[in-house]
Amino acid sequence: MSNEHESQKEIRRVLRLLETTARIVETSAITDHFPDGAERCARQFNNALRLLSDLGAIPDGLFELLETDASFGDICFACHQVSAYVREGCIDDFDFAQVKKTIGDELKDVPDMVRQAMPSFLKDIWGGQEQDRDTDTVETVEVTSDEDEDSEATTPVEERIARLEGQMETVVEILQEIRTQQQNGDA
Repeated sequence: MSNEHESQKEIRRVLRLLETTARIVETSAITDHFPDGAERCARQFNNALRLLSDLGAIPDGLFELLETDASFGDICFACHQVSAYVREGCIDDFDFAQVKKTIGDELKDVPDMVRQAMPSFLKDIWGGQEQDRDTDTVETVEVTSDEDEDSEATTPVEERIARLEGQMETVVEILQEIRTQQQNGDA
């Protein structure tokens, strides 16, 4: 298991190397200033290809080694091909839903444990805060500007309100999406 885990870890490292090489070749202007850079990248690609083959991530003979005089375009294309193939085969055994459930199960009793371990004088304070939170009062806050009441002075407040409205719309959309997913899961 540990050996398999280490192999997967090494495969992901090589995958990142190939993806980074392709991205640098595609987006960087520095490649023109390094005449031996293409040869070095081709050798590195060949080393990565051999390692992936040794690790069993790619079948022998599926991809060809690059010639040392390969162009940056050839190198980029080869990196993308191998990356795409390897990415499909990568085992992503990290299950966010399971981790979320596990963490939730482990942490659900933390508030009770904290209350039990709390000194009695803090329990009195904590209890008072709980009572304050249970009331149905609405807190109102008046937003004012320290500057003169010109139309320009209210602009920063209006901008903040507009940003908050946008953020609230985003929250509503996210909540609606979550509700839809929950309803589809229940159905």
